[in-house]
Parts: sequence; C-alpha cells; structure tokens
Amino acid sequence: MKIRNIWAVYFSPTGNTEKIAEAVARGCAESSGQFEKIRRRDITLPPEREKTLSFCSEDLVVFAMPTYAGRLPNKIMPFVRDRVQGEGALAVPVVTYGNRSADDSLMELNLLLRVNGFRILGGGAFVCQHAFAEVLAAGRPDSEDLAKAEELGRKIAEKAEREQFGDVSFPGNNPVGPYYVPKGTDGKPAVFLKATPKRDQKKCLGCGKCAACCPMRSISAEDFETTGICIKCQACIQNCPSGARYFDDAAFLSHKKMLKENYAETKRRSEIFF
Repeated sequence: MKIRNIWAVYFSPTGNTEKIAEAVARGCAESSGQFEKIRRRDITLPPEREKTLSFCSEDLVVFAMPTYAGRLPNKIMPFVRDRVQGEGALAVPVVTYGNRSADDSLMELNLLLRVNGFRILGGGAFVCQHAFAEVLAAGRPDSEDLAKAEELGRKIAEKAEREQFGDVSFPGNNPVGPYYVPKGTDGKPAVFLKATPKRDQKKCLGCGKCAACCPMRSISAEDFETTGICIKCQACIQNCPSGARYFDDAAFLSHKKMLKENYAETKRRSEIFF
C-alpha cells in the first residue's frame, strides 16, 4: 500500500522516548524511500494534548510512550484514549522503560490504539536510561538500541508494502493489570505520590526552564515552586542548568535506592515485535 505520511508521535519529558520514536520512523522512511514524509508531533507539553490527533488510512504512525509504574503514564493515558483517532491508519506502538520492566505498557498502548481505529503492524519495548536512577541503563538508548529501533521501522515498512495486517503478539496482560507498586529498600510499598521537586534558591538562576518544560504545567513561572500535580518525570531536574532542583522525599529516595540495588547490574535488551 502507499504510505502518505510517516508520523513520529511521542510523549518524552527527558528526550529518550523521542530518540526511539525518531529512529523507528527513520527506519520506516529508509525502507520506503520517503524521508521527506516524516512528520512529528510532540505531545509532551499540555497545549499539544488539548488538540485531537486524527489520521487517515494512508498514514503510518509511530506512537511512543514511556513506561511509568509498568503502564502508560496515568495522567497522559486519557489523552491517548480519548483524543487520538486512527481512522484506519497503520500504527507502531512503542514504549520505553528504565531497565526494570515494561510490564503491561506495550500491551496497553496496543489495545488503546486498536480501539481507536488503528491497524497495528508491530511494536517494540526499548530500554532507556531510568529517569529516577541514572545508573540504570546509563547512556541508553545506545547505538544498539537505536539500530534495533531502525530495524523495527524497516520491518514495518516492508509489512505495509506487502499489506500484511494480521495480528501481532505483544507481551503483557490483556486486560492490563494494575500499576506496579514501587517498593522501598525495606521491601514495603513506597508512597510518594504527593512528593514534588524542591528548589535550591542559592543555585537557582531564575531562567524558568523548569516551568517551561513541565509536562503538567505544575511549576510556577513566577517563583518556580511546584504548585500542582507532579508525575515524577524528572524533566525539571534534567533541564535545570545549575542543578537547583531535587527530590528530598524519604519514600521516593528509598525507592530510588532500591532500584539501584536491584536493577543496576542487569542489562536488559530492547525487543521488537512484528
């Protein structure tokens, strides 16, 4: 079939999910010779999630999301469920995760896109540096991960050309299970839903980058204090040029330490399905 546009759509507070989405789209374009047809939609910031995304049967959509607690981010999932319309478009659900597990996130994204009218050709779960604990999958996606993403894109373009629209088997529960319960170093649930990043006033430059990059618009642009819901994406921390933002919540820090102790030494491999 003829592909009119190749789309890379992504929610990517720290930039790694974007890299994977771009690599998959690049692989699609390489195989089909349509580099000029790659289009992008970054849904990280709220204004982009106020719009409805509509596609058509000649579109191929790489839809990429990070894994939060084993599923799609609970504050972003309703946008995918309610504001994304496939209308027969081809889709490639893609998730990223920080070296622990993708759990049900890929299955969840696959099911949502199917219900919304997409035809699923394949997908993937890619390891990226953990947003909480940087020693988990440090420096990833690396060249091997990106090559795997491009391979997925090429396989998808080949399937589209041959019009192979059969079922694809993805890991995960159907229906999806509950969110993963974070644990602390004591093995007990670590409750940090209300934890928010603090600001070191002595280090703060007043540049406003934290407020500008927050996916929930929860950081005041006047005093840079967190005043709303925090999804713990770490965008404000990673984008602060002076290292002025940090978490000091005991439960959050205990969970972060547990991740380092239990998952830092394991090197998980990115996987593709088609």
